[in-house]
Amino acid sequence: MTVKPPPTPPEPPFSVRRPFLLLEGEGVTRLTLVRHAQQDYPTGEDFDFTAWEDPPLSGLGRTQAMALSAVLGEQDVDVVACSTMRRAIETAEIVASPHDLVPLVREELVEVQSYSQIEPGVDPQSLVDPAEWAAREAEFTRQVKWDHMFFGEGSAPFRARAVGAVSRLVTDHPGQHIVLVSHGGVINAFLSDILGIDEDMFFLPNHCSISTVWVKGDVRRVHSVNERQHLHVGILTN
Repeated sequence: MTVKPPPTPPEPPFSVRRPFLLLEGEGVTRLTLVRHAQQDYPTGEDFDFTAWEDPPLSGLGRTQAMALSAVLGEQDVDVVACSTMRRAIETAEIVASPHDLVPLVREELVEVQSYSQIEPGVDPQSLVDPAEWAAREAEFTRQVKWDHMFFGEGSAPFRARAVGAVSRLVTDHPGQHIVLVSHGGVINAFLSDILGIDEDMFFLPNHCSISTVWVKGDVRRVHSVNERQHLHVGILTN
């Protein structure tokens, strides 16, 4: 017995499906934005920002990346890209493996540089009056803006860098499915730019979560944010 698909209904004027690129067929670039898997967090009592900057994946992170790879392995993927940070590269390699792809590694896709203006090994809190630090931290809690942090990359420069880097990746691979393994700040910057959100992080992506954007020409449409159904509760972290 042959099962026929349901008939496609005609589109009315001002169809709400057309603006979301669902009727465009070829030429639509699909961008899957993935936050890297869980990194191996430092365990020392004293805060050293250099230890937090570029750690490898944890054991749980590798399990998360395999779960993500199983889902994306069922899809047609043309390009896998990532930042130069180890947690992104390791995740991207696991994701790219079922497709026999080598990840494109791009420096400009790295996470916001939180303490880029001070020397390694220096405790940033030791350089600031405690009351001023507490006031800025309270502001950061109310509105997540990189400008509230000390000694780091500002909100506007970071968004310009992140959005520009992701946009160039889309331009370089028109009509293809791109999986970009990146970071929470980068993902938020690109989605916020599309959605007109001023806050630098309006949500905290789970490790190995998926957000999707479709692009054609100057039309950019968000199709999903922070998908995590492929991560059961035992491996779901943020």
